[in-house]
Amino acid sequence: MERRAAFVLLGMLYLAGTLVTVQAVTYKGLASIVHEGQPWWIECKDLKPDDLIRWTRNGQSLEPELASGQLVVHSPVGTGSSTLTAMHATDSHDGDYKCTPDSSEVFHLWIYVDIKIKVLTPKDAPMTLECGNRTAGEKFQWFKENVPLHTAVADSEELFELDNDNGTLELLKSTEVLYGNYSCKGSNSSTEYRIVSKPTAHLPDSTSVVEGEKLHLVCAGKQSPGIKVSWTFGDQNYTRSKGRVKLGRDQERGIYGAVLIVENIEMNDRGSVYCRVSYNWSDTAEDHIAEAQTFLRVKDKLAALWPFLGICAEVVVLCAIILIYEKKRNKAELEESDTDQSPDTKPTPNKDSDVRQRK
Repeated sequence: MERRAAFVLLGMLYLAGTLVTVQAVTYKGLASIVHEGQPWWIECKDLKPDDLIRWTRNGQSLEPELASGQLVVHSPVGTGSSTLTAMHATDSHDGDYKCTPDSSEVFHLWIYVDIKIKVLTPKDAPMTLECGNRTAGEKFQWFKENVPLHTAVADSEELFELDNDNGTLELLKSTEVLYGNYSCKGSNSSTEYRIVSKPTAHLPDSTSVVEGEKLHLVCAGKQSPGIKVSWTFGDQNYTRSKGRVKLGRDQERGIYGAVLIVENIEMNDRGSVYCRVSYNWSDTAEDHIAEAQTFLRVKDKLAALWPFLGICAEVVVLCAIILIYEKKRNKAELEESDTDQSPDTKPTPNKDSDVRQRK
């Protein structure tokens, strides 16, 4: 009895030690919001000695950026930590970071682009752009795509006006010619703008996914870099990954959040899914945002089996009918053959006539 109790105690101690060593990986960063061009770092702590360190962003490998030196990983032996660093933040660095494939936690890094994005629609024209941080009497010059404005834009007199006293640029019309990057440069200051059209969003009218499989949607449309995408799934809004709902980067257009991935779709996920795009979370003007909707249909994972089972049932019923019919037919033929048979009617000689009486 004492020996059994000792084994139980040792087992409990081993289990307790195992539970203590199971720790969640934690993240720490210089900041969750970093301005474009600034350095940043993310530290992954509480790693176990046997953990595989493999940094990813939005589920994608960082090997190309690590090989080129854009990103650097430092993992001192025995410290249980790993640090990912970058000297200059770019818009492509925006996303969810993980240091191990098994980590359930992520660190989301927002890259703030200092350029001011403005949506130019017919309702917004004329639009005034100001040359910020300009001192009195300071000389300045406006550029479009780094080309002097008067050279870059044809028919400038009809499309914009410059106020040399106030240092402002007024865009008079809403036209595709005026879309692009503007900058006002003075001797000691510089201000940048990006003029864009109203974004568009597109999703298929309906989407079908088999229960237990993965939902993959891309919020397509005409959108410029710097766009912000949010999703509504299951009556909840998402601007970043959470739980089984993952937001990814559209690699083709370079837009974070344009891809929605939901693992292990359930039957109660059936309903409308929305994607909304805008250039500023606080800008709710109808002419500045776009929304698309798709209706998610969840198919029973056994749905493909039902037609096969139906065919099998039809074959079984048909075979049963044939067997019953054949059995009845054979029985009827047997009874008919029995009634048709009669005794032998062959004539026999009359023996009485051949008998002669002898006296």
